[in-house]
Amino acid sequence: MNQFAPYIAPAVALFFIIRRGAKSRRVKVSSLWRYPIVIALLCVATFAGKPFPDLLSLAMFALAIPAGAALGWFSAQHVELTMDAQTGTIMSKPTPFGTALTAGAFIVRFVVEYLVRGGPGNGAPSPAFNVPHSGALVGFSEALLLFVAARGLASTWHMWIRTRPLLETHKASQMVKPE
Repeated sequence: MNQFAPYIAPAVALFFIIRRGAKSRRVKVSSLWRYPIVIALLCVATFAGKPFPDLLSLAMFALAIPAGAALGWFSAQHVELTMDAQTGTIMSKPTPFGTALTAGAFIVRFVVEYLVRGGPGNGAPSPAFNVPHSGALVGFSEALLLFVAARGLASTWHMWIRTRPLLETHKASQMVKPE
């Protein structure tokens, strides 16, 4: 059972990613931050027990985080938001690209680590894929995870900003009821 433990975090992440990206969903402003924080924590959990990254990996992380945040901010502008005037329910239509990017980053991260190191948490490289640049490949895949986490957090921030006026409009319309 211990050999499967490193695969729990990516499996849980993929389950959440695919489930949430499969359909239009209600925007629950009170819990808007829950999903991106869970994904960010799962990304960070993949670093647990690993040695401190090298300078090249740190440089990739430094580029991936702001790039992911910028993409998240700008892609949230293209999510379609609709509000039911009676109930005040806000619905969002997710983009398939965002879902595929998030799921793909997790898959790439763990495939690269499996091919280069023989599996998550395994320090010995797999003999068939022991390449000179394996550290850079692993660093890139980890930077991709940080990119996705930053994209999700920035996208949520922008969605939070976009939902405020809709909620205020609905609240104002409920106070002024025609007789």
